[in-house]
Amino acid sequence: MNIKIFVLHMAIVISSGLLFVNLYNSVVDAPNWGHQLPKSIDVARNYFAFKSPADFFKFNAPLVHIIGINCVIRFWKTDKKIRWYHVTALVAILLNDLLTFVFFLPLNEILFGDMQDITLIQKAFHQWSVLNWFRSFVLAVMPVMYSLSLNRYLQMLLKGI
Repeated sequence: MNIKIFVLHMAIVISSGLLFVNLYNSVVDAPNWGHQLPKSIDVARNYFAFKSPADFFKFNAPLVHIIGINCVIRFWKTDKKIRWYHVTALVAILLNDLLTFVFFLPLNEILFGDMQDITLIQKAFHQWSVLNWFRSFVLAVMPVMYSLSLNRYLQMLLKGI
């Protein structure tokens, strides 16, 4: 198997995994966290006492970085359009990091830390809920770009046959 095709498949799988876990958090977890504040956030804090979605993201985020950088390097000279698909995906990866460190980690600390101020918890929950949909959009850019790249690369290979 062509290593470039394998790398693109891995990029699509891993970036799609991040997207769908993030969507799961928005569709299933977050509504439960905010259902009957402050009681519901206490239930969530107890539920996440051992493991949380952060454990998934801590493992997979570095993986998406490695694959993203690998794709930019590996495909740089292949085709100008393919190059920009990969640069766009890498920008989305970095934008996701920026969102995570600037917004989500502080909001998670309020929601899942020791904070007891219900007004601040409600505000943090609302901000988290709205921003997470934006983060899902950013995460969706990655598998779309990798899929477009794979499509273009396969077309180039087929023309060469």
